[in-house]
Amino acid sequence: MHYTNSFTKAYQLGYFNGHIRYMQNNRFGWKLDAAYDNFNFINGASNTHKLRFSIEPTINLTDVLHFNDFTQRLGLLGHFGFGYSAMWNVPFSSLNPDQLLQLNKGSVDEMGHLIIGMTPQFKVNEHWSINGDLAFMAHIRQNRTFNFANANPMSGGGFTGYMWNWSVGATYYIGKNKTHADWTYTPRMSQKDLDRISTLEKQLIILEQKWQDDDKDGVPNGLDIEPNTPEGTDVDWNGAAIQPAQKEVIDLNTIDTDGDGIMDAQDYCPTVKGAFNGCPEEVHAGGTQADRDAKILAELGIRDVLFVSGSAYLNSVYHPILDQLIEFMQMNPEIKIELSGHADINGPDDMNLRLSEARVKSCLNYLQSKGVDRSRLTITYKGAKEVKYEGVTQEIHAANRRVSFAIVR
Repeated sequence: MHYTNSFTKAYQLGYFNGHIRYMQNNRFGWKLDAAYDNFNFINGASNTHKLRFSIEPTINLTDVLHFNDFTQRLGLLGHFGFGYSAMWNVPFSSLNPDQLLQLNKGSVDEMGHLIIGMTPQFKVNEHWSINGDLAFMAHIRQNRTFNFANANPMSGGGFTGYMWNWSVGATYYIGKNKTHADWTYTPRMSQKDLDRISTLEKQLIILEQKWQDDDKDGVPNGLDIEPNTPEGTDVDWNGAAIQPAQKEVIDLNTIDTDGDGIMDAQDYCPTVKGAFNGCPEEVHAGGTQADRDAKILAELGIRDVLFVSGSAYLNSVYHPILDQLIEFMQMNPEIKIELSGHADINGPDDMNLRLSEARVKSCLNYLQSKGVDRSRLTITYKGAKEVKYEGVTQEIHAANRRVSFAIVR
């Protein structure tokens, strides 16, 4: 304390404080504060009493300083404000009420004050916390020393007295919210989070560019090998323009691969000479299981589906073959079918492999769209590794661009 000619005990239980605080949000609120001090001097001076009332804006430094980064129970409030104080050194029984309002009585010193303080907190639960408070007060127009021994040398105006208060107490929280504003945190992002968002935004811009469809053919730019096809052009899954299948339809009635006098369209064994529907006698009589299965499919009209060069477009002319396969599978629910995609020998191996994959998937998609269970279908794609016919004529290339079918036993 300043000014005084006497000393109090280092600690004493002569200070009582109570306040009501309302938080407008989790960072700012108002506090109405009342406190009583009993200065018990140790050098013979009579006790001095002090009563004060304050209005104090309060800042929740717990949230401002992001205490939740390292703790959920420790907190800190900051408060400052102004108010009215009265100090006297006569017993309550001798103090007339009108003396608190009349400075000229001599036994009561009235003054204004400014206050600033810090309140450390420890959260016990959602309704209680234990608090400490360290507050500094500057008195305006304090006309007597704290022990009333004499008049203050600066009597008459200005800041003429100063004191510190340190106290320990508890706070009880009321309100409808489960967690009080003192312990409610404003979400924030770390620099790591901000950097990650910036990276994701850049990646999103790149993806947006890749997934744009400049030529509006239904294939995104990132997958389109022909990104500038004219609007309305039919394209395959790579975005490449599809040539009309009618331009190259192969008539197997004109091809006799094995030279047995039976055209491939009617030849159940087009690569092996034979007199019985184009097959050798041993095949006709029995042969291997694969030969018998191939004969079954051929008798039903389930033959290879052919494709235009460089395309995986399924021409509707082959729908009846696939429909016949569907009917066969419906009549034989235990049967599974293997679809095998192929390409001719023109072009690089990787492109032929991709074409054979796309062709077999075109047939697979058609079958599934008609209700065939995917578990009954297996697919393989060989590129140009297993051509059906050897040679370099246009007709042979056309017959090798195919999807073939086999019964899986």
